[in-house]
Amino acid sequence: MMRLLKISVLATTFSFVACSQLPIDNHFSVKKMIDPATELGFKSDDLKEMVSKASSQGGKSAEFLATELFIKANDASIRGDYQTATQIFKYVVELQPKDNYLKRKLSIELIRIGELKEAEKILESVFSDSKEKDDTIGLILAGVYAALEKPELARSTYQKIINTSTDAEEACLFLAKSFSAEKKYVEAHALLAKCEKKSKEDPVYAFYRGKIEYDRGHKSQAKKFFEKSLKMDHSYSQAALALGAFYEESEDLKSAVKVYKTFLASEGNSTSTPVLSRLVTVLFTMEDNVGVVPYAETLSSIDNTDLNLKVRLGLLYSDSGRYEEATNLFKEVLTVVPESDKVIYYLGALNQQTNHFPEAIELFKRIPTSSALYGDAGVQVGQMLGTFAREEYVQGKKQGEAQKRFLSFTSERIKDHEESTVELKILQASFFEDTFQYKTAIQTMNEVKNHKNFTESHSYYLASIMEKDGQFLEARKMVQLIVDKDPNNAHALNFLGYSYLEKNERLDLAFSYISKAVKLRPEDGYIRDSLAWYFFQTGKYKEALTEAKKAFELVKSDVIITKHLGMIYQRLNYFDKAHEYLTEALNQARVEADKEDVLKILNDVEKNRMPASESK
Repeated sequence: MMRLLKISVLATTFSFVACSQLPIDNHFSVKKMIDPATELGFKSDDLKEMVSKASSQGGKSAEFLATELFIKANDASIRGDYQTATQIFKYVVELQPKDNYLKRKLSIELIRIGELKEAEKILESVFSDSKEKDDTIGLILAGVYAALEKPELARSTYQKIINTSTDAEEACLFLAKSFSAEKKYVEAHALLAKCEKKSKEDPVYAFYRGKIEYDRGHKSQAKKFFEKSLKMDHSYSQAALALGAFYEESEDLKSAVKVYKTFLASEGNSTSTPVLSRLVTVLFTMEDNVGVVPYAETLSSIDNTDLNLKVRLGLLYSDSGRYEEATNLFKEVLTVVPESDKVIYYLGALNQQTNHFPEAIELFKRIPTSSALYGDAGVQVGQMLGTFAREEYVQGKKQGEAQKRFLSFTSERIKDHEESTVELKILQASFFEDTFQYKTAIQTMNEVKNHKNFTESHSYYLASIMEKDGQFLEARKMVQLIVDKDPNNAHALNFLGYSYLEKNERLDLAFSYISKAVKLRPEDGYIRDSLAWYFFQTGKYKEALTEAKKAFELVKSDVIITKHLGMIYQRLNYFDKAHEYLTEALNQARVEADKEDVLKILNDVEKNRMPASESK
């Protein structure tokens, strides 16, 4: 695990960075120098005298003071006060001049404050004392050489470590990177190949050879090295990530997914956070909402702080019908970010979807006016309140509390959010239409007729209400303007055709409009129904039946379409079929007038229905 962590850090860059492994404090120049004697409660001269005296005496006296000062120096270093730590460590080394461990500690502090030349001298001495076999000192010294722009000394030091050490991985990698930085690719590959022979099971060398080729633009060759590295060690996540990234950049997402999944399926790899993260990201990109769930769940369980992932997972649960799990996730996120407008909106939408309307309404109302979701949240609340108002009206309450609440909310929201005005007015008009208050509905729509968000579809809707109110000519004129502007507006064409058809006027023109609408929108059940009704009105019952069947298959829940199909069967004397569909239409009817109309036709069918009537 330690090797993998170390290499993953090194693998983040492949250009040679001077002294990249050195803990230099980039802010040392602005720190105020503090006299270490003051820090220790002495006068400066007194401390110097104490150190000088103990140093001359040697033995226990020097050892005792050195220990006390070491503790102080180490504490200063831990606190990030490298200036003070450096000064105190100098006294410690003066007291114990032969202790190479203390010299190394001093050199590290010198490096941290940018005193590289002084550190260089100390490190050269310590490395020499170790007969150039202390790998740790050698690596630090090589880093100092590189930072001081002495590349040849840095390389020779790395080479010494490689020649004498049984595990010279870092030295090999840094030396190879220095070759690569100067475009000495042959030397870099030769070095990595040589190091690989010493450690035949270590995948890092093949991986770095792949990175060198990748940075050179030789991506096919890089891919081979990544594959080799991963084959050598199936648990080497850096190789899996590099190979997956290669496929991602090639836009071969399926192959990237295969690499990531294969890696995670290997023993011990299932919880690799970096690979899981890439796999989840790619699966989201591919919109594989089913396949991503188990991996997203695993990733979320590993990193419980990733709120964005929790939200996305909650949306996936919601889409797949796992509403309780989605709700729990959204609530969990809200405990951390209680004012998140998006999460509040998602939770509100989820409650709306599961018919928990009071909870949904309260959540949507929590969306602040500053949120981009404020407008839509208001529309959603309006829709739910409108549903309550309609239910109340059906129960016989003409001016009930639900209706007042609906109209009050939508009116107030219009004042607060001008951008939602048209949508909210349509909700009001729709309610008035459904409660047969056509003139009020028309007036409501006319109030926003000149609004910037009023579109052709809104004009079409207004015309449909006007027609219900008996304003046929005015409705046609309005829709004709739409057709004149857009001759391929299928809904407007269908409206005009059906309007003429219902009045038994200009049937040739009606057929022309409806036929064109069918060609433009062949999968629209309502337009198909218009064509079926044209054939019915003109006595072409078989053609009518063909189109009516198509319309019913496309829209099975519309009372008018179902009623028309029953009437066509009636006209063809298929009374059993007529009874079947008219009964279905009766069940679909929500408005009393529709129920009465269907019942009348159904009674006529019953009178003519024969015990053994034929059906199709």
